[in-house]
Amino acid sequence: MRFRAIAGAGSLLLLGWMAPAVGQMMPGSAWQGFYAGLNIGGGWLDASGTLTPTGCFATVGGCGLTAGGGGASRSFSRSISPSGPIGGGQFGYNWRLSPSWMMGLEADFDGSGVNGSSGRVVSLAAPSTGTATVNTSATQDFLGTVRGRVGFIPTPSLLLYGTGGFAYGQQSTSSSVVFLPTGDTYSGSRSNMREGFAAGGGAEWEFAPQWSLKAEYLYVDLGGGGNNSVRITNAAVTGVNSGAGFNSSLNTHENVVRVGVNYHFGVAPPPPPMPAAAPAPPPPAPKVFIVFFDWDKDTITPEGHQIIQQAAEAYKSGAPVQIQVTGYTDRSGSPAYNQRLSERRASNVAKAMAALGVPQNQMIVSGRGENDNRVPTANGVREPQNRRVEIVSP
Repeated sequence: MRFRAIAGAGSLLLLGWMAPAVGQMMPGSAWQGFYAGLNIGGGWLDASGTLTPTGCFATVGGCGLTAGGGGASRSFSRSISPSGPIGGGQFGYNWRLSPSWMMGLEADFDGSGVNGSSGRVVSLAAPSTGTATVNTSATQDFLGTVRGRVGFIPTPSLLLYGTGGFAYGQQSTSSSVVFLPTGDTYSGSRSNMREGFAAGGGAEWEFAPQWSLKAEYLYVDLGGGGNNSVRITNAAVTGVNSGAGFNSSLNTHENVVRVGVNYHFGVAPPPPPMPAAAPAPPPPAPKVFIVFFDWDKDTITPEGHQIIQQAAEAYKSGAPVQIQVTGYTDRSGSPAYNQRLSERRASNVAKAMAALGVPQNQMIVSGRGENDNRVPTANGVREPQNRRVEIVSP
């Protein structure tokens, strides 16, 4: 009953702790620092020992306790396999030694529902008649350990470890001997703390930031000894020497399998993803200055000189770049004539730019004739927008 209350409370705490974290599923690395958690599992005891008579259980003709002769000196061997659930909590500290290795120290304390019993019947030796029934039971009240851990980290979220250290537990045993047909009964019990060692291993998985699940196996040896002294319940029984009784010894070894959840303190969640880099700004649009010409002329007009002045100032206000000076014509006249006219127009604009301080070697001067019309027209049309020189600064 006591264990069921402990286990039920532990299960509720496990669910309460896990609920807010299950949806995150963002593994990081928690194998450094303090942690605490809860566990639940099962234990299987392997208990064996002897029940040895002390004194003489006299009957008519002498001592006749065991079958096969030997009288009161004969002992009864016993073997019990108690089992049951365990559950409790643990806390510890991890030291990260390298990306792949860690060491730690952990302490745990579990309430226990491990219990079991066994019995055997032996015939009494002559001259006695009848049988003796020997019953033995063992119960574990709690189990605790203090252990070191050494772990290997194959991936950032997985820890495989071995562990070993000190173990202790409260165990209760009781024994009784009932003689038939007389019904004489001898019984006794004792509850005491035992110490020993625990060793085993396990795996731990960090399933969310600051949270991990673990599965673990431990072999626990709490030793043995005369933990029960079974005495006569009624010293006045006919034919029994006063002070006769039984000594009981029981050695216990336990296998423990359990799972648990841990919360890791001070482990910062992984940082939010870095914002995407802003795209590079598009290159600035080239600056275009247009100088228009009269029909069939390569002479720069006053308005054209103003445009050239603006282009020269724009060049001198920024980093030196190579600018393009390209002349064009409309579609009146022959293509060959228009090509030469466009080249003269571009050359005159370049000379005006040079006069304003733009180095000649920073200009690419060319003519495109009646190609690349600004305003598409039929052949022979005099279009003012097409009689031009374009000054382009990248």
